[in-house]
This record gives sequence, structure tokens and C-alpha cells, in this order.
Amino acid sequence: MTGIDYGQRFKQAAAKPPSAFGKNATPGTTVYGRITEIGEQPRLKFNGAPGEVQKDKQGNPVMQLFITLDTPAGLRNLYPTPRMERAIGAAMTKAGATGFDIGATLSITYTGTDPADDRARLYTAVYNPTTTAAGGEA
Repeated sequence: MTGIDYGQRFKQAAAKPPSAFGKNATPGTTVYGRITEIGEQPRLKFNGAPGEVQKDKQGNPVMQLFITLDTPAGLRNLYPTPRMERAIGAAMTKAGATGFDIGATLSITYTGTDPADDRARLYTAVYNPTTTAAGGEA
């Protein structure tokens, strides 16, 4: 036996919100909702064993950002790529937001692949800050 608690692993997996954009998402797919959580977690190794964490050259876990949205379909996690981060940043600038806040709303649309790299996805975003974050009254 390996000492792995598979029951605990399955419970943890079931407790995580599903990814907002799966590998089969088509251009035009939009995910929107209220931001309920933002944080970092270890990135899983691509083509690794289930649950295997990606490590950097020094052996430290590579961390990835996640954003949890409360959508009409339930909680969904976004795992922003650099291109998605640029879209979110542009949306925040357009909205006049000074910070990325829990309670704000975020809409992300997958617009297609990058002509320079067909493996990379392009996104647009709309960010609506919370009333208090925008300087208004709650």
C-alpha cells in the first residue's frame, strides 16, 4: 500500500468548483458571475500522475492563480493564463477599478485562438467593481 488516502483525495476533488473553461470550450463561450474567492494553489503537472504537482528547478511547487465565480450554473473556477490576465487588467482599467475585489462581477469570453500560436487562447473581459470599491456607497 502507498499510504495515500484516496477517500480524502476524492472528497477534496468533489469539493473544488469545476473549471469555467474546459478544453472543449468553443469561441464565444462566456462565463460570468460574482467573484467569491481569489487565491493561489499548486499547479498540477501536465501529463503527470493524478494529483502530481509541477515543480520548478529548485524543487518548489509552481503556484497558479485561481478565481472562483458564483455563476448561474454554480461555482466555477477560472485559472487565468497570461492572456486572460491581460484581458482582466484591461477590463479593470476600463471600469476605473483600483483593485480586484471579492463581490465584484467578472465576465470572461473566450474569443478564439491566437493567430501567432494556435495553442494559446484569447479572451475579452468585463469587470464591474463592487459599489464601495468604485467609490460609491454600499
